[in-house]
Amino acid sequence: MADFDIVVVGGGPAGYAAALKASGLGASVALIEAEKPGGSCVHHACIPTNIMLDPAIRHVEARELGVMGVFSVGDQFNFSRAAARKDALVKQMADGIKTALRMANVRLIEGRARFESPRSVSVAGLAGGASSISAESLIIATGTRWDPPVIPGIPPERVVTVDVVQGLAALPETVLILLDGPGDVPFGLEYATLLAVAGARVTVVTSLPRLLPGLDATVVSAVRAGLEDIGVAVFEDARVTGAGGDEVSVTHAGSTATVDARLVVAAGVRRPFFETLGLESLGLATDGRIVVGRTCETNVPGIFAAGDVTGGLMLSSAASHMGEVAAINAAGGTAVTRLGTLPRLLHTIPAVAWVGITEEAARAAGHDVATGVFDLSYNARAITLGARTGVVKVIADRGLGEILGVHAVAPDAAEIVAVAASLMQAEVTVHDLAATVAWHPSITEGLVEAARRLTASL
Repeated sequence: MADFDIVVVGGGPAGYAAALKASGLGASVALIEAEKPGGSCVHHACIPTNIMLDPAIRHVEARELGVMGVFSVGDQFNFSRAAARKDALVKQMADGIKTALRMANVRLIEGRARFESPRSVSVAGLAGGASSISAESLIIATGTRWDPPVIPGIPPERVVTVDVVQGLAALPETVLILLDGPGDVPFGLEYATLLAVAGARVTVVTSLPRLLPGLDATVVSAVRAGLEDIGVAVFEDARVTGAGGDEVSVTHAGSTATVDARLVVAAGVRRPFFETLGLESLGLATDGRIVVGRTCETNVPGIFAAGDVTGGLMLSSAASHMGEVAAINAAGGTAVTRLGTLPRLLHTIPAVAWVGITEEAARAAGHDVATGVFDLSYNARAITLGARTGVVKVIADRGLGEILGVHAVAPDAAEIVAVAASLMQAEVTVHDLAATVAWHPSITEGLVEAARRLTASL
């Protein structure tokens, strides 16, 4: 008889979501984690970044009110105090995850797992020793690891990954952020925003022809304008071609620019991590990631994988969803992933969010495309918030009325796209959206107005 019904390897968003879901379904569950429950999201990425960005964004808003004479505000954003607040809140959230696991009767095992067979793993404890645990099903949720590039001429200690930024002892005067890497959500722009507001001179370099490949081209210009408003320089279709001292050479548009960069932040350089698990002996299919289908089951029956370790959408929301799907199927149920309406969000100034596909992608897929665009400088709520840049774009199939994508640059972009994702998941048409009466004044009115402009053109 197996020790547990389900054993989960990895305690990030995919892992703890899987463990909690499986326990809720009545399974006996163990979760093996080598470091701290919560994973990269809680300790190094999403959560600490958002905690740091929140006061940074409020500081910019307060400065705007100061310019208008509403009240006086200091010019300096205190990076070290924000970092101390971040440490305290991260600990609170990590402790909350451990409490949730304990209350759900999930056994938390600290150590590093290695597969012995398709039904058992050995666990090497951090304090030494090893033990073997068996299970009816196993879920791999080991996430990713950072893989910083080697840049000729730049000492390795000056090249850091984004997870290091929040823990910097001192703010560098100048920063170069490299956005090269997989994925369509360049979180490096959040760090560019944070560091620029904190007082650093920031340059963003990407080899991609467009700053945000997943965002509609109409909307990207608003994002670029927002970055430039806070002093961030952006080089698209560019490459770092050399370095010397504190300076970096950037080739762009047929010429070379020299950029001062005391620190280089390599964003988007994560890779799925599973090489220490001993999967080779199991015949489990990998190609730089663990290969799974929509049920999250691997080619080895009874072994599932979820989250970043499977490649694709390296987002915490996607990981949690996949973890729950894996748990349902590992417990004998039937579920499939539904990631087509997963929202994306960047906490820049203003925020950027999108769901679905771009106009270009819709045309390439054979849709007869119709679009509607609304400039938020005409939106009453945006005006009251002091937003100077903002736009909402709706993309739909002309004949069917199917909403294919919504892209927004706005103070409440997350809320706009949350509404849009719900409508798309429910297969509501753009005509229904256009007929909706939104609260006034609200940013969501911009979404409705964009839909109305689209339907008026049909």
